Amino acid sequence: MTPTSGFPTAAGTAAGGRPHLPLWPHGARCAVVVTIDVDGDLPFLALDPAHRDRLKSRSVGQYGPDHGAGRLLRVLERLGVAASWFIPGAIAQQYPELVRSVVHGGHELACHGMHHLDFDGLDLDGQATEMFDGARALQEVSGAPVRGFRTPSGEWKPGFPEAMAAAGFEWSSSLPGDDRPFPLGDTGVLELPFRYELEDLQYLGFNLDPPFPPGQSRIQSLEAVRDNWDIEFAAARRFGTMLMLRLNAEIMGTPGRARLLEDFLSSTIASGEAWIATCGRLAAHWAGQPVETDHPYRRFVDLAARES
Repeated sequence: MTPTSGFPTAAGTAAGGRPHLPLWPHGARCAVVVTIDVDGDLPFLALDPAHRDRLKSRSVGQYGPDHGAGRLLRVLERLGVAASWFIPGAIAQQYPELVRSVVHGGHELACHGMHHLDFDGLDLDGQATEMFDGARALQEVSGAPVRGFRTPSGEWKPGFPEAMAAAGFEWSSSLPGDDRPFPLGDTGVLELPFRYELEDLQYLGFNLDPPFPPGQSRIQSLEAVRDNWDIEFAAARRFGTMLMLRLNAEIMGTPGRARLLEDFLSSTIASGEAWIATCGRLAAHWAGQPVETDHPYRRFVDLAARES
């Protein structure tokens, strides 16, 4: 197999001149990671506290921890797939048995803030507090360590990756800046990127009033979603990259959509070409690889510092 094939090779560079991607475990051609956010009604409340009295809208989010998460757990159990679950601290406190079911199912827990607040409205100290409180609540309920983080909403402030590192976090999954892991500067925190085309919210998220997410309307056909996922999986196999599904329990946990996920993962497993891992396992695997010192993220941080 030649380097120009785009698949990982034992030596040399891949097409385009970037350093080759390492061989994935067990000779797999790509890595597949399933991540599930369980936000409940917190995004509605974070958007406007007055939404507390809009019970119809809140029920859209509450479907996730009440019904969707359990259905997704059963799908993953049937397939023998471990996923990474991003759960805000307030949801963990409200649904402790769900959190324990995630842990008992062999899955990974990761921090998703405390109240799923929009980071755009917080300063650095507020963002760090949202992260610290969320991780602490999740650990107290589950008894399991929390090593990963995902931004609830919005952009983090300069210095936040350093705050993650100081708090003992080892990886983040918050930036769509690549199709393979990359270091967040010199912090020692590894970023595991996601792609919007592999997130269910972009296709299927919908609430009528208030319009959430903004930019209605969107209820895409499941066939179109599956076609996009299949195309992305074929590309991941071709180029030896990672494919991360970013799912939401309130969206993907309905009966029909859960069936879509089960069918897609079943075909992925049957291909024999994917290494299916949690975020933590992916980060641990990548930690042994040479650090890419000239990743665009580092150049962006350096440029931002000069412009400030």
